[in-house]
Amino acid sequence: MEILQIVVLSLVVSSTATLFSFLIGFFLSLFIFLKNFILKKWLINFLNALTGVPTVIFGLCVLLLLSRKGPFGSLKLLFTPTAIIIAQFFLLLPLVITLSLDVFNGEGKKILETCKILQIPKNKIAKIFLKELIKPLVCIFLIAFSRAISEVGAVSLVGGNIKGHTRVMTTYIALSTSMGNYDTSIIIALILFVISFLINYLLRRKA
Repeated sequence: MEILQIVVLSLVVSSTATLFSFLIGFFLSLFIFLKNFILKKWLINFLNALTGVPTVIFGLCVLLLLSRKGPFGSLKLLFTPTAIIIAQFFLLLPLVITLSLDVFNGEGKKILETCKILQIPKNKIAKIFLKELIKPLVCIFLIAFSRAISEVGAVSLVGGNIKGHTRVMTTYIALSTSMGNYDTSIIIALILFVISFLINYLLRRKA
């Protein structure tokens, strides 16, 4: 029963964080792609740099924001599933934006240029743009989800790995292994492996 609860919580928080980061990241990357503004190049480089930052740093930042002495301490979100979602959201957002920008600057530009040559009405371009890019965008969503569900450091900091409340698959494996409970660790690890395998399979099919 505990294993099922851990798996379900892992899927729920990771899916929620991925969905929000994907939706917001998509529109932000589209704005960056379409608009020319001061420091645009700097912003893109900064976002690229964030994708390489150790994940525990994102967890620490969220921890400081949600702690009792932090600016959002009154919300009492620390060591809750919501805190995990927030940490994963900020972890995934730069990744989604940079990957989306790569798609827009590659295939996206070609699509817009083709639409311009064919003199396609502006009200139809958005529909064509999304339709043609649906596969790479789905791949970005799956990549983001894969990173979210495999996260340990940030999740441990803001979630606290509390049994029956914020314990997810990765933190459970880390704790159980340290306590010598290898049997249950292997079961959870196998479930996580199957999920990762399915995501990889879907990515290859979409590619």
